[in-house]
Amino acid sequence: MLQKFLFIGLLLIVTSFNTTSTSTNNTTITSGEKLTLVASYKMSGIMTDIAQINMETSTVKTKTRELLRLKCTASTYSKWDSYFRVRDLYESYVNPETLVPALFNRKIEEGTYKKELKYLFKRRSRTAVSTMNKKGYKDYKVNVPIDYNTMDIVSSIYKVRTLDFENFGIGQTTSLDFVLDSKVQTLTVKYLGQENINVANNGSKSCHKLSIGFGGKELENVKGGKYIWITADEDRLPALIKADIPLGAVQIRLSNFTK
Repeated sequence: MLQKFLFIGLLLIVTSFNTTSTSTNNTTITSGEKLTLVASYKMSGIMTDIAQINMETSTVKTKTRELLRLKCTASTYSKWDSYFRVRDLYESYVNPETLVPALFNRKIEEGTYKKELKYLFKRRSRTAVSTMNKKGYKDYKVNVPIDYNTMDIVSSIYKVRTLDFENFGIGQTTSLDFVLDSKVQTLTVKYLGQENINVANNGSKSCHKLSIGFGGKELENVKGGKYIWITADEDRLPALIKADIPLGAVQIRLSNFTK
């Protein structure tokens, strides 16, 4: 079950409001940022740290353009590897100004299960070409219909931090589409105002609080309350994520960051 908890945690970080603002120039996310988050699961009434999530940005130059690489890895701590070992990689290559993805890559190592998935976004033809490799499948391709604002799981994580939460009213709800497992999924978000949250080793900070709902068959069983707090400053850091699920509770907290 550990891989499911980690994946839910990543999904909870993926929060955004209506992406009609996708064309807005990004001034928040820059190359060289590193975030470290700790994923915990409530066992016997005690919140226990089971894994670490690392998020970092870097510049990648191609023959024709410069892209921003958004990399996210999730790994169980070694003492949990004998129970269920997780080594997952999620990365998105995006336009540095708009954060619109051009390429997404996902590599999963969870126990004995391995899978690779890539999306090549073709905006002019409104298609994401999905290529999957796993046991029994070799370069299996699917064309996924998208629009200009459709994101992937990683680019969505970063996109939310560039948006203007101060202009959202309490209780306002909207949605976001992103590609997941070769399908377009829908995420709904409600703005709940601001609360003070301890952020890494920087003490208490005012944060925007959001509640999250998922739609689609892949996510319909993710039940319970799901919340994320994002710092209400120029850094817009994902400070805390909490979720109640059928088998307990998941929490992800920011433990360290460098800009």
